[in-house]
Amino acid sequence: TAIKAPISLARPFFDKRETEAVSAVLESGWLIQGERVKDFENKLSIYTGASNSIAVSSGTAAIHIAFSALGIKAGDRVYIPSFAWPSAANITLLLGAKPILIDSSLSDYNIDTIELEKAIMQNHDNQNWRDFVVPIHQFGAPCNMNEITKIALESNAVLFEDSACALGTKIDGIHVGLQTIGGIFSFHPRKIITTGEGGAIITNDSDFASRCRALRNHGQRQTPGLNYRMTDMQGAIGSVQIDKLPEIIERREQLVAEYSSLLSVVKNIMLPVYITNGRTPDFPLQTMMIVIDPTIDRDQLVQSMRSEQVEVSVGSMAAHDLSYFKSDTEQNSCKNAELLMKRGLALPLHAGMTKADVHTVVECLTNSISTLTD
Repeated sequence: TAIKAPISLARPFFDKRETEAVSAVLESGWLIQGERVKDFENKLSIYTGASNSIAVSSGTAAIHIAFSALGIKAGDRVYIPSFAWPSAANITLLLGAKPILIDSSLSDYNIDTIELEKAIMQNHDNQNWRDFVVPIHQFGAPCNMNEITKIALESNAVLFEDSACALGTKIDGIHVGLQTIGGIFSFHPRKIITTGEGGAIITNDSDFASRCRALRNHGQRQTPGLNYRMTDMQGAIGSVQIDKLPEIIERREQLVAEYSSLLSVVKNIMLPVYITNGRTPDFPLQTMMIVIDPTIDRDQLVQSMRSEQVEVSVGSMAAHDLSYFKSDTEQNSCKNAELLMKRGLALPLHAGMTKADVHTVVECLTNSISTLTD
């Protein structure tokens, strides 16, 4: 079937409401953090059930502020999954702490709790540092927080969630980011909602929230701080996006259900457990990542699909493979993270797609695999 138009990997779900909201900010003359940011924070708190939402300039800024507010410092150890965008690992290094990179499960791409427990117990004899565990809800799939919490309690480690991809995901009715002292979100254009760049910290701990707010805005005479404020233009976009979030999630759910059905019969790929055998997840999926069989050159597959105007990409990175982590981290075996990095393929997924687009993507995937295996 001829492809009529390019299908992008990700695309913001915008209409005239965002344009009008930004125009109103420009006309007001007040561009930096103000009432629109406050409105966005209020809506985020209502949506997640958080007592406090602190909007900032990016998801990485949210991690920097949160880690600083937690008191992570030189000598501390931070346990992070290797297979993830390396923001949390980067900030750990920048604060002088030691990232301990943990392997992921092939079933849901999240941190392997057995490997986490093994690593944290190996290091626990020495009490000259504090331990922090940062589970990352990869692509929106919730981590096994019951097991992670148990491990953290046994080792006296502080827990904090990287929920960058997981807006809308809940565990037992409680939003991710509120399973621990707090969590962060990213509002990058590939996320569930976007403010261009942007991020937020949510928490029910008022003291922690106060420290985060001070750090966001030059320290507010309490502490040396940063300028990680969100602009009112971003806040205005975010407010509209939050209003549209139920529609965005519903559209994504329909697309994921279609993918789940169609991909179940495609050969030479491995699916995450939450879409295996036509299953559909009970959380909003941020990225549709599959794993390509080793008999197929993943990079050639990417080129083949892009040549047919279907934009696909690698799933994510594995931090242990980056040169500056190899010398600065304690190496654990991350064979699954290595596989996911080298064989992962992200398929188009965004609220502006149609079910027909999903059929086109899967047809293109099937044809490209067939060509490469002939």
